[in-house]
Amino acid sequence: MNVFKKVSMLGGSVMLISLSILITSLLISFPLADHFTIIQQAIAHITTIVIAGVFKVGYVIFIVGRYERGLSI
Repeated sequence: MNVFKKVSMLGGSVMLISLSILITSLLISFPLADHFTIIQQAIAHITTIVIAGVFKVGYVIFIVGRYERGLSI
């Protein structure tokens, strides 16, 4: 398997995992906030910011893998 195909797969995996964590933290922060303590809500807010950055890093990794394989536009 091509190294850059693995890079793209890694980036895609990072994006999927971070997206699921991001959605969970947003649900805890806003619509389901009544079911969680203020500490849990604060952690969810902080997690939202950090995981958004992780998602962006995953996207860059994904794009680098595609670019190096000649699949970018």
